[in-house]
Amino acid sequence: MLLMGLLNHKEGNMNFYEMMFIQNPDLGEEDQEKLLTRLKNTIGKNGGGIIRIDDMGTRGLTYRIQKKPRGHYFLMYLEGPGSMIHEIERFLRIDENIMRFVIVKLDRHISRADLEPKVEAKAEPIPENQQEEVVEEHAE
Repeated sequence: MLLMGLLNHKEGNMNFYEMMFIQNPDLGEEDQEKLLTRLKNTIGKNGGGIIRIDDMGTRGLTYRIQKKPRGHYFLMYLEGPGSMIHEIERFLRIDENIMRFVIVKLDRHISRADLEPKVEAKAEPIPENQQEEVVEEHAE
């Protein structure tokens, strides 16, 4: 599931970030929406904006976290001032439904177009009348 967010442009130096977090998989859909809304509000109040949110679904963990073998993964692309990251980290550390998170500053500007999936060329089947005839050779 792909969710696009708000871009909240304010004065100052805007940096670009990639953030992944793992949420408690037992959280209901309504509680999950509340958590995402609170996170979006935290980002917006601190001068940032969300470029893209990917809901990656529930997946198995390499090792148990909070005695749970699975977690619900989210990937977000953000822009905002460096001071915004401190508040996001504080929010994620305090919320008991966030199992793990990582935020990485990106080296360059990103846009929605950069984040769109690349379309790969598909191999077209060769029509039967153009296929080469395979000749078997027998070694005698």
